Amino acid sequence: MFTQRYVRMEGEAKVFPTCLSEVKLPDRLPPIVITAFTRPDLLAPVLEAIALQSLSPQEIIAFVDGARNDKDRALIQQCVDLLKNFERSTWSVRVIQREHNLGCDRNVIAAFTEVFESHDTLVYLEDDDLPNPCFYDRICRLLTAYKDRQDIFSVSGYVSRALPAEEIATDFFPSRRVFSWGFGIWRDRWQSMDLVHQSGQHNPFGHVYSIPTTVESKLTLANQFWLEKNQKTDWVITMTLCALHQGRVHLVPKHSIVKNIGFGHEQSETYRGEEGSWVNKAYDPGFVPETIPVELGLCDRLNQEIGSAELAKFLGKKGIWLTPAALAHYLKKYPSPQHAHLWLGLFLQQLPTLLRRWKSGLQV
Repeated sequence: MFTQRYVRMEGEAKVFPTCLSEVKLPDRLPPIVITAFTRPDLLAPVLEAIALQSLSPQEIIAFVDGARNDKDRALIQQCVDLLKNFERSTWSVRVIQREHNLGCDRNVIAAFTEVFESHDTLVYLEDDDLPNPCFYDRICRLLTAYKDRQDIFSVSGYVSRALPAEEIATDFFPSRRVFSWGFGIWRDRWQSMDLVHQSGQHNPFGHVYSIPTTVESKLTLANQFWLEKNQKTDWVITMTLCALHQGRVHLVPKHSIVKNIGFGHEQSETYRGEEGSWVNKAYDPGFVPETIPVELGLCDRLNQEIGSAELAKFLGKKGIWLTPAALAHYLKKYPSPQHAHLWLGLFLQQLPTLLRRWKSGLQV
């Protein structure tokens, strides 16, 4: 038997469901937003998976980026044809073709911004995100259940767990880390970041070393360092940082209900190599998540910052160098002589790298 609990929101106690089956779906469902480019062979099975969803969407909006060269044009046209032929009596398909190549980040940011001109929520799939049959239903219900819970930034169908599944009490749980591989978001949360007007390496914390260092957010720190070092952009890393800075969390599933199929593809930009063991480790094609949390605080293991020695080891292993400002920050944060020796040793070990970059005129 399903149960409901009372939760206090804005001074008023309201009934809140603890199971997704209790959540009534809205008359107007969120659109499925898809971004595609030059991978029709990946897009095809994703569309097939959408056709098999337990809850059919009402609208699919696809944003297909423009060509970089003549070779792209045929592949892009194949994606457009697949999408246009996917129209059904139960759902409409709208295809927006970019006249010029925007690149992945700008295409997604522009797509979300355009969709939120007329919708309050959306469900997003990239062209290599293969959802299991319950994905759309579950994300729609989560968007409905938590729309007034401002401490939730997004809801996701994918997880790369920092905790064993047996330690997680409900089928969805709060996390500081999120992937874009199948997720849902509300208009007000998206607009709170204003990514259209932010730089590609936007960091609301100001400095990499100012990012909190929990078991989850240390990975976001490493990702942000990589962006700044290589002058790259990644809207998901920026979104994760913004949510972290705002003190919000993401709801992610105990087991993934989305599988990424893009690793190793010749047209993949970010993940070009062989699929890592972590990528689809938590995926369960038959998982139908049901229970959801009322309380949205992180568990102690996810909320607690890691210690000085563990952090220094992590930074060294990831090749994250210490600038003088970073060194001063960590010496102030960990003032004991033992810790000072640790951080000074790491700084001296990395100093040749910094000097080489300074001499080459590269950003440090």
